[in-house]
Amino acid sequence: MNTDHDTISMLRDAAQRYTADHYDFLERAQVLGQGPGFSARAWRDYADFGWLALRLPEDEGGIDADAAAIGVLMESAGSRLLLEPLLASAVLGTGLLLRQGSAAQRQAWLPRLADGSVKLAFAHEDDAGAACVWRDGRLTGAKIGVLHGDIADRVIVSARNQEGDTVLCMVAAGDLVCGGYRLVDGRGAARLRFEGSRAELLGEAGRPAQDAIALALDEAAVALCAEAYGVISSLVTITCGYLKIRKQFGKPIGTNQVLQHRMVDMYLLQEETRALASAAQEALVLPLAERERVVSGARAYIGAAVRRAANDAVQMHGGLGITEELDVSHYFRRAMTIDSLFGGRDQHMERFTEHALTAGQPGERQCVPM
Repeated sequence: MNTDHDTISMLRDAAQRYTADHYDFLERAQVLGQGPGFSARAWRDYADFGWLALRLPEDEGGIDADAAAIGVLMESAGSRLLLEPLLASAVLGTGLLLRQGSAAQRQAWLPRLADGSVKLAFAHEDDAGAACVWRDGRLTGAKIGVLHGDIADRVIVSARNQEGDTVLCMVAAGDLVCGGYRLVDGRGAARLRFEGSRAELLGEAGRPAQDAIALALDEAAVALCAEAYGVISSLVTITCGYLKIRKQFGKPIGTNQVLQHRMVDMYLLQEETRALASAAQEALVLPLAERERVVSGARAYIGAAVRRAANDAVQMHGGLGITEELDVSHYFRRAMTIDSLFGGRDQHMERFTEHALTAGQPGERQCVPM
């Protein structure tokens, strides 16, 4: 379903108003100092606003939102550096349950995801030498770098069954060993270990999970593109304001032509990121090869763009740009994290290059590389 423009506009206005009123830099700093590392109050508010149910079908209390609507929420996550598990639970976890779960599983868990009483995380990458194996309802192995795995109530895990096929299973937080830690931007993550953990197979036995996982990872990449756009937009606003008030030799440093040119470059990065994020959102409904080419091309470029914008913002702020007390340093950390989550820039550039090089071969639709 394509979310209509009025709904997207209302969602954007609501997200911007709420985060401006309740999630400024000082309030976020207080959340970072708390044990869980996210705001339970904000999570309840997201549920009350219906943000956690965006992906649900209309007959299950959602609006069947497309990638553009999800992108609006992720823009706010980037522009205000939100710490809650929107990507891990509301985008990835909910999407996998919708696509792969049985009717009974959807009925049991989707309402609880929508009201915020359950938070999901997605564990996909295998720890070296400890790939997960699911057999007879039990899971063994380990996963590393699980975003928000430290606060998840349940974890969706990719594993191999006894036939060697990829499956998805769901594990309760109490049935695994969790080593939680903080990412560089302050959000939580975990290394998980499964020692014969009870694990419920997601969906029906024998149903392949590779396609669902591939699409979920592309959806995560597209969501991160929107989040990066939010980061760059905020950096442009913050840095432009700083150049107007910071004075040197009796006049604002923004009168320096070199800094003006750098601000123009940052603004161009912002607009390029916005266009590529939109193209990636539209590409999710394309055939597989085209989808992967466009999504990976956008993800690779935007990963570099957000790092460059963050670097420029820090440099134009001078020594203040790296201090804990200034918001620019926290945007820089979020930029680094975005660039490494769910397939970093190098991985997506490699996939984009492969599709671009094979686009003109017989049997392939001709595509123009970005």
